[in-house]
This record gives sequence, C-alpha cells and structure tokens, in this order.
Amino acid sequence: MQRLLIFHPQQGLKENPPPGFQPRQSEEFAWLDLVQPAPAELDLLTDLFHFHPLAVEDCRHPHYRPGMAQYDEYAFLTLRCVKAHQHSLTAALNVFLGPRFIVTVHQEELEFVTKLWNQYRQDPQLFQKGTDFILYSLLEPLTETFFTFFDRTEGKIEYLEEEVFRRPTRQILNQVFTLRRQAIKLRKILGAQRDILNLLTYPEFKLVKPENRVFFLDIYNEMLRLIDQVETFHDLASSTLEIYLSLTSNRLNEIMKVLTVITTIMMPLTLIAGIYGMNFRYMPELEWRYGYFTVLGVMAMLAGVMLFFFRRKGWF
Repeated sequence: MQRLLIFHPQQGLKENPPPGFQPRQSEEFAWLDLVQPAPAELDLLTDLFHFHPLAVEDCRHPHYRPGMAQYDEYAFLTLRCVKAHQHSLTAALNVFLGPRFIVTVHQEELEFVTKLWNQYRQDPQLFQKGTDFILYSLLEPLTETFFTFFDRTEGKIEYLEEEVFRRPTRQILNQVFTLRRQAIKLRKILGAQRDILNLLTYPEFKLVKPENRVFFLDIYNEMLRLIDQVETFHDLASSTLEIYLSLTSNRLNEIMKVLTVITTIMMPLTLIAGIYGMNFRYMPELEWRYGYFTVLGVMAMLAGVMLFFFRRKGWF
C-alpha cells in the first residue's frame, strides 16, 4: 500500500502527484509512505525518486542492524522499533530523507507512522517545519516503543526472580534465557541507533535544520537512557540465570549429601549381612539361638552411632 502527501504553501495539500512530478527537483514538500509494498510500488523509489539501487534493495530485504548511508542530495536510514510478534522482536523502518521530501518504507503496519501521517494530512501546515521535523516526529514514538517494552519486561523479570526462589523449573530457565537473548539483541540495535542520532546532531549534517537540531539531541539523550536500561535489563536477566544455576547446584548438593550419608551407613551393614550370608557349613554363632537378633541389634546400633556422628559433624 502506498500513500502520498504533497504540500505547497500556496496551493495546499494534494494526495495525487501532478503530471511530470519530480519530487527531488520540486519546491513542494512530499511524503511517500509505503506499507508492505509490492515490488511495483518499490520500483517508484527508482523510477520516480531515482534512489540508489543498493538503498532500494535494502528496503526489499531490511538489515537487522540499523544504519545510515549519505548520498549527494539525501540520506537513507534503517531504523528499528520494538514490535514483539511470533518471528521477531523488532520491526524495520526505512527512511529516505531529502531537503523537501521524505519516504518511509516498512514491511509491517506501524501505528505511530499511520498516526503521524494522518496528523500531517489533517494539518498540512506542519510541513513548513521541514522534512527533518517529520523524521524527528517519527523517531520520538519509535524510541518510546523501547521504553514501553522495558517497563513491561521489568515486571516480568521481577516475577521470574521470585519464581526462581520459589520453584526453579525448566520453564523458568527458558523464559530467563529468552529475556537475556532479547537484551543482547536490543543492546546491538540501540547502540547502532545511538550512533545514527549522534550523526544527525552534527552541524555538518545539512539535512537537519539548525533550529531542529535540538530535537534530535533530545532523542539522542533518550537513546542514552535506553542503553543504560538495556544494560540493566541484561544484568538482571544474567543475575537471575546465575541464581537459578546456584539454587539448582545447591539443591543437587543437598541431594547428593543425603544419598552419600545413606550409602555410608549401608556399607558396614552390607558387610555384616554379606559375612553372615556366606554358605559355609561351620561358622561361629551359626547355630546360636539368638544370633539373628543379635546381628540385627548390632547393625541398628552401628547405624545409630554413625547417624549421631554425622549429625554432630553437621554433615546433614
């Protein structure tokens, strides 16, 4: 699906391109949004906007790691937002930013893009703030998706910590591993997007107006906060994993301690039973009337003495 907004201060807003429309040479502001684009719609990037083929190919197959490429008259950005679903934790947003045009390409429906597009459709005077302000307006809710995810995940980690102490099961371990993998992925994404925001705040980046640079600096600071949060997120998941392994190891040690005590007690009893179980015809006490009960008493007394000794030593 494609949707287009073209704004001229005198002529107003249009949603259909006029004949011979050349967005890279036009004085009008243009925003083209491609949602789950078909191959023919992606061809507009080459035929109408004349973007670099490598950038267009990245729109067909987005990279997982965010990045930015600068060309002569425009910049191409690959960004990531959190949109947890069955196959992936994040969704890609590709952006072509020019002096008077912006193109957004995403393979999934992103609510914050649709909301902003409708806002510009209802109030087209916002275009006069510049296309770089549209990019900022996209980066703000995109960054907010990470804060929402961390707020939701923080409670989940606290719950898993309590469950680990209560009953450390394999299911709990799998959930902790999943959270830890997510933290590692998000740390890579946020690190790359921090570098992109850093470049956008440079005075040398001419596609951002000086009066709008402070907005990108604010997003950059938010990105630094997110990186601190993802580090905390990763540390909490790792510490929960260590607690699980420690508790499991202690539990195994307790079990092995009990089994060792039982085995140690049984060894002399087995020795006595083995001696008196030999089938020799002539053995001392073999014909003794109270021999059976005496041997059982000796075995019980020996077991009691050993239990008392182990208990006194604090071995169990």
